[in-house]
Amino acid sequence: MDNGGEEREQFLVNGRPFYFNGFNTYWLMVFASEQSTRAKVSEVFQQASFVGLSVCRTWAFNDGQYQALQKSPSVYDENVFKGLDFVVSEAKKYDIRLILSLVNNWNDYGGKAQYVKWGKDAGLNLSSDDDFFSDSTLKTYYKNHIKMGLNRVNTITNVTYKDDPTIFVVVIN
Repeated sequence: MDNGGEEREQFLVNGRPFYFNGFNTYWLMVFASEQSTRAKVSEVFQQASFVGLSVCRTWAFNDGQYQALQKSPSVYDENVFKGLDFVVSEAKKYDIRLILSLVNNWNDYGGKAQYVKWGKDAGLNLSSDDDFFSDSTLKTYYKNHIKMGLNRVNTITNVTYKDDPTIFVVVIN
């Protein structure tokens, strides 16, 4: 079909247009980290798949708080990371792609405020949570978190996150 030379942007998967219906379920990693609540992750993906949902946005961060993925800069809780591995493997099982958020603009789950707190604890002279966006040390902390996530080898699938087609996109939130 001729669209008059107008370029239209769209998502492609394997060279074909990808249309999706999505949902947001931030808590999957935390629930997957606990054996007592892990089945809820599978149930959510099963139900989502059944009703035709194909993309899920979820957290791939929890900084410095209860059940933290990143307990301090570049120090991770392997059990929580294994929870995220489970989330990725279950999403794949139900043919759901993931949008992984790597930090939050708000204080929930740590977010940029936690990075600023870590910087202050390290002796940096920071005045605002927005220093997250400009301070070179905080930017390094965050870049290291991104590298850790991208290079993570899933303990269930043995696929590196950056190579896993289940992971649709990684975003800062």
